Amino acid sequence: MRNYENFSPTQLVEACRQQDHLAWNELVARYERLVFTVPLRYGLPRAEAEDVFQAVWLTLLNHLQALEQPERIGAWLVTTAKRETWSRRRGADYDQDAGITVEQLNEPIAAEETSEEMLVQYERQTAVRRALSLLEEKCQKLLQLLYYTTEKVEYSDIASQLNVPVGSIGPTRARCLEKLRQEMER
Repeated sequence: MRNYENFSPTQLVEACRQQDHLAWNELVARYERLVFTVPLRYGLPRAEAEDVFQAVWLTLLNHLQALEQPERIGAWLVTTAKRETWSRRRGADYDQDAGITVEQLNEPIAAEETSEEMLVQYERQTAVRRALSLLEEKCQKLLQLLYYTTEKVEYSDIASQLNVPVGSIGPTRARCLEKLRQEMER
């Protein structure tokens, strides 16, 4: 059995062109968060984002053989997701119940990131998540509480959740961040 996790984007695309279903599964798994994030960033409701997600993968499937730069598959997926999102924004007939007005949908998209910038940011986030998953559970929990929660968490709450003294959180955080940095370097 092949280990697709170590395949380059080009290798994955080539395996997909040979109708390797496991390679397709890896390709989708590798880029699904990136593709799904695009329509959400541009204000589409979750149901519409799911439709964009499906449309992007169907478009790739239909154009896989003609893809000229397989090494840039991530950027291609972002660009395709943006185009599909823009198309839906322009043609959508939203009502107030959807939480987005027609006027909002027709507004220009502010400070747009390029597909390459979005891809680089996504790859960095994926690398951090992967490195974080390799840390011991205590470090994972601490760093998630400190950096992955939407609201600020007080040290006293963290100490209670982790069953550690409040004074140990700062030094533990420093050690965990160092371990994370070392994992990232590997």
